[in-house]
Amino acid sequence: MAKRDIPNAPRKRSAIKRQKVTPKRSAAASPKADYRDLYAGLIRLHVLHHAVSETVYGFAMIEELRRHGYELSTGTLYPILHGLEQKGFLSSAKERVGRTERRVYRATPVGRKALAAAKTKVRELFGELFEDKEGGGP
Repeated sequence: MAKRDIPNAPRKRSAIKRQKVTPKRSAAASPKADYRDLYAGLIRLHVLHHAVSETVYGFAMIEELRRHGYELSTGTLYPILHGLEQKGFLSSAKERVGRTERRVYRATPVGRKALAAAKTKVRELFGELFEDKEGGGP
C-alpha cells in the first residue's frame, strides 16, 4: 500500500507556494484608464527639454508638468530625475536658496544629443499620428 492510499498519512508539500489567481481587468474596461506607461517617455522628454535650456528642480517640474495635464507626485518624478542622471542625460548639483537646499538638474552633452535624436523621432511620429489621409482631418 502506497503512502497516498493511507487515509491520515501526511502529504508532501510542494516547494512552490500556491497563489490565488484573479483575472485582471483590461485598461479599456476601466472607466478611468491608466495611460502612465504611455506617458512615461513623454514626461522624460519634457524634463530633458527644460533641462537643456535651464536648470530644473523637482517641485518646479511637477508644477510645469501639471500645467500640461500630468499629475505626478514626488515619488514618481524624483526616480525619473535620478534615472535620467544615472543614464548620463542629466547632471545635478546642490543649490542653496535662502535656508532651503535643493538639487538642481541640467542636461549634459549626452542629454542634448539624446533630445535632438528624440525630436526627430517625435516629429516623424507626430506626422503619422496627425497626417490628413482623407482631407477631413483626424
